[in-house]
Amino acid sequence: MSLFEQLALFAPTLFGGRHDDSQSAGRVRRLVLEGEVFEWTLTRSPRKTVGMIVSQGRIAVRAPRWVTIEEIERILQSKSRWLCTRMREWRTQEAARVAPEVQWADGGHVEFLGARVTLVLNPSARQVEHSPAGRTLCIPLPLQASPEQVKDRVEGWIQQQAKQVLKDRLDLLSTQAGLRYRHFALSYAKTRWGSCTQDGVIRLNWRLMRFSLPVIDYVVAHELAHLRAMDHSPDFWQEVAKILPSFEAGRDQIKGIPLEP
Repeated sequence: MSLFEQLALFAPTLFGGRHDDSQSAGRVRRLVLEGEVFEWTLTRSPRKTVGMIVSQGRIAVRAPRWVTIEEIERILQSKSRWLCTRMREWRTQEAARVAPEVQWADGGHVEFLGARVTLVLNPSARQVEHSPAGRTLCIPLPLQASPEQVKDRVEGWIQQQAKQVLKDRLDLLSTQAGLRYRHFALSYAKTRWGSCTQDGVIRLNWRLMRFSLPVIDYVVAHELAHLRAMDHSPDFWQEVAKILPSFEAGRDQIKGIPLEP
């Protein structure tokens, strides 16, 4: 099914009455599809069918005036699998566009805590040194070091930083929310940013260190919310909002970003 395929779903005779359009078009609405919150917008048109596309990270719906908001949301729910697939495709394309491949060599760049950091190879250095002001990461390796050597040294250092930074954010947000987790562990998974078990074990992916703190805090809040709700129901998202009222900013930044660029 094409991304821009219009779905002819219902005829006017299936609905009673007319729709009050005064507060329907233009606003951004939210709907949970397959456990994830999606934003969608509505444009009223003289067309006779309901059409939808995924564009700029949202579902754009075009529908005639006689179709109610409730019926549109039922239609979106019925097409949730197709919409989720299209959204994943869009996010993958967007991530590939904004995340250039890392050059593991002197002068290359990596993302660290939301900043673009330049790699500096220095054989006389004794240890990895990070300069936030200069946005550099000094690596104790010769200029002729292989990309594999540089990558191993950089990622090893980032993983060490992750153990402390991620635990600090977890402790801070859990304390503020009055929640208690049983154990924290660093995750090296390649398919998810974090996880929470029913017995309170929270794992956070070391690759989160490429993001700024608002993004990290969103993932932390997401996993902490699972201590009270193991699904992704509306109640779960209410828990996330209690832990981190500004969670949407971080969530929007990490949506669709692959764990390994």
